[in-house]
Amino acid sequence: MEILISISILAFVFLIAFSLKSSEPRSLLDRLEKVGGGGTVKKGLNIRDQEVMNQSLAVRVLLPIADKCSKWFSNLTPLGMLDQCRKDIASAGMTGKVTPVQITTLSWLFFFGLPILFFCLTLSQPKDQMTWLLIGISGLIGYRMPLGVIQGKSKGRRAEILKALPFTFDLISIGVESGISFDGALALVAEKTNGPLTDEINITLNEVRLGRSRNDALKDFSDRVGIDDLRIFLTSVIYISKMGGSLVDVIRVQTDAMRVKRRQRAEEAAMKAPVKIMFPLVLFIFPAIFVAIMGPVVIRFINGEFGSL
Repeated sequence: MEILISISILAFVFLIAFSLKSSEPRSLLDRLEKVGGGGTVKKGLNIRDQEVMNQSLAVRVLLPIADKCSKWFSNLTPLGMLDQCRKDIASAGMTGKVTPVQITTLSWLFFFGLPILFFCLTLSQPKDQMTWLLIGISGLIGYRMPLGVIQGKSKGRRAEILKALPFTFDLISIGVESGISFDGALALVAEKTNGPLTDEINITLNEVRLGRSRNDALKDFSDRVGIDDLRIFLTSVIYISKMGGSLVDVIRVQTDAMRVKRRQRAEEAAMKAPVKIMFPLVLFIFPAIFVAIMGPVVIRFINGEFGSL
C-alpha cells in the first residue's frame, strides 16, 4: 500500500511539473523583451499583462494548470456534469471567465491532490483507520470544492436578482404604461439600476442590438438566471409578442403576482424563524443560562457551605 501511494505522489508531482512546463517565456517581462528584440523593458507591463497580473492567484495559476491537464481528465467527466456546470457558470455570471472543462478538471486535480497532500503531512505518523478515512474524505472535499464555489456564487447571485425583481418589474411597468416599448423599458432599467440583474439585462439588450430576435434573447435570459418568477414573466411577454394582446396588462398582472409572492416569501420566512431559533437556544443560550444560575450553587455545595443545613 505504501508503495502504491508513493507512486501516486510521484505521478501527481510529475503531472503538475509537466503542466507548468511551457515553450513560452517564463515571465511576462521575458516575453516583452522577446517581442521588443531583447531590449530591457523599463516602462513596465502593457495593458493586457497588467490585467493578467491584477487577477487573483487562483486564476493565474490554477486555470492554466486545468487547461494543461484537461485532456487527461476529459474522458472521466460525464456530459451531464459538464452541462450542469455550464448552467451554474452562466447563473453565477462567470461566462467567459471560466469554462466547464476547467472547473471539472480542477475537481479531478483536487480529488487526487488533497489526499496526497494530507498523506504527505501525516507521513511520519502511524496510519490508523481514522487517518485513512480522513484521507478519503479530503479527496471527496477536493472533488466538490470547485463545483461548490461556482454553485455558491450562483446561489448568492440568484438571491440578489430575486431581491431586485419587484423594483425592476415596477420600472418596466411604468415605462410600458408611459408609452415606451418593452426594449426601451429594459434599457431604462439598465440605465437607472445596477447589479447582477442589470448585467443580465445589458447582455440581453446587446444580443438584440446585434441582430438576434428578442424572443430568443429573452428565453436565454431566463435560462441563464434560472429563477422561476423571472421565467414566468418573460414567458408571458414572449407569448403576448407572438399571439398579440395588451403587453401593459400582462406586465401589470405579473407585477401584482410578484408582489404577492414576495409577501408570501416574507411570511414563510417569518414562520420559519421560531423553528430555526430553537437550535441556538437549546445548544448555546439555555446551557449558558443554566451555568450562570446553577454554577454558584454547585460551587458552594462543593465547598461544603450547605453542610450545616
